[in-house]
Amino acid sequence: MPLTISTKCPSCGGALDFEEGTNAVHCGFCGSNHVVSGHGRVLSYYVPEKIPAARAVALALLKLKEKGVAGWRAREATLFFIPFYHFVGRVLRWEVEKVAIPGSGGDLERPGIGFGSFTSIKVFGSFGAGGDLSGLLSGGSVGSSTPIYEQRFELVSGSIDRSLPALGSALFKVQSLGIRPEVLKLSLFEKKAVLERGRLAPARLAASEVEEQGYAPVFEENNVARRAFNRMTSLIYFPFWAVEAAGPDGESVLAIVDGVGGDVPDTAAPMSLLDELLDKDGHGFEVVGFRPLKCPECAADLPVRPRDSVFFCSTCRKAWQISGDGLTETPYSVMPPLKKGPGIPEYFPFWVVRARMSSGSEVVDNKFGLTRLAPGISMPKEEDKKIPLRFFVPAFGIGNLKIFSRLASAYTRAQPVWEAQEAPDAQVRGATITPADALNVAPLITFSLIPKANKKALSFALDADVEALGAELVLVPFYQSRNDYLDGIFGLSVPSAALRD
Repeated sequence: MPLTISTKCPSCGGALDFEEGTNAVHCGFCGSNHVVSGHGRVLSYYVPEKIPAARAVALALLKLKEKGVAGWRAREATLFFIPFYHFVGRVLRWEVEKVAIPGSGGDLERPGIGFGSFTSIKVFGSFGAGGDLSGLLSGGSVGSSTPIYEQRFELVSGSIDRSLPALGSALFKVQSLGIRPEVLKLSLFEKKAVLERGRLAPARLAASEVEEQGYAPVFEENNVARRAFNRMTSLIYFPFWAVEAAGPDGESVLAIVDGVGGDVPDTAAPMSLLDELLDKDGHGFEVVGFRPLKCPECAADLPVRPRDSVFFCSTCRKAWQISGDGLTETPYSVMPPLKKGPGIPEYFPFWVVRARMSSGSEVVDNKFGLTRLAPGISMPKEEDKKIPLRFFVPAFGIGNLKIFSRLASAYTRAQPVWEAQEAPDAQVRGATITPADALNVAPLITFSLIPKANKKALSFALDADVEALGAELVLVPFYQSRNDYLDGIFGLSVPSAALRD
């Protein structure tokens, strides 16, 4: 669940709340619409404290008393705002599991179960970083004492929501905020406002130093291929009380108290931690900004779609992508429908990334090479060498990532060629996926197309470097029916409930 950011409308000063990662907001007081700038950058926020100093001292002393030693007394309590990186994203991954075939021998044999069904006892396989697929099948023959195993591949989707300390100190023991979105609200970082409340601890670690850990999988052993996208990294300054306490034997310790929930995660931090918490050098901060959500060309209002990074103007028919603090025009083309549906089509955006895949001496950079790597119904044709390799990635919001993968795979396998038509006088959905994200999921799309028994092709898909040679935004017609949308090229179905605004 996304965190809520609480600020004020730049037009009227009214309260303005929106979810972290939002790109467009509407003010309910004055009716103004705004672009939230800073897309793609590490933006800073802080969480105001809820626990006063006296309460923090009482909680610290109670926790120290529970350790079995009486006579602790507090000397001083200082409020520190300590930085944590917050990593949010969506994940697609291919998993493999090793399943014993019933009747193939060993202890897993089950009488009465046909050869076409499988036992529920599963042993997860493992692949190295180099894509070692040597264990696709193992075991003996049916009826022997050694069972035969089959590798099953499954596409799995998920999300990332992880926080890691940016302080860079081994003395600070809190390793995660354990974000509670239902009770927390972020405030836009204002250094003056924070310093009026307490002290500011430094972010000594750069986001790049912990990014790999921030987006790492929870479980790695059964992941074959994995990609995180829609990634967002922010910096959250969270309040902690450092309560200096003296024991009966003269010992001095710091008790660390959560300034929001009142937990005491550490009652024995060394006094030297105070030096680590003091920001002696200072550093810059990037924060959210606002600008009117209007078309730069014709000044018409653009649609308020919170997750969009590309907005379409219904008046001048131009597309605008968030770039830094402004909007940049993005060229696009339009596919004419091949399969007509009921009524007027709505147009959904795809990123079409022209790419080159290479691993060792092997190169795939056209449709001919892709069809050889991932054969479908038709065989590769000589004229396919003239069609460059392109990955077709749905850019619109889809909640069900398996549907996302199915669309991407179908279009990428077919490598359609079209003569662009005029900009449509119809509804156009915005793009929530960036070109960089589209390129990032390209290996997963390739993996989806390859027969899973082809170990050489699978190894190529896992090991290949994917180089982007260009990206184009393409609008594809979709026709709405009762419960879903049918695309006007292949007739593929997308349930209406799977779409995300």
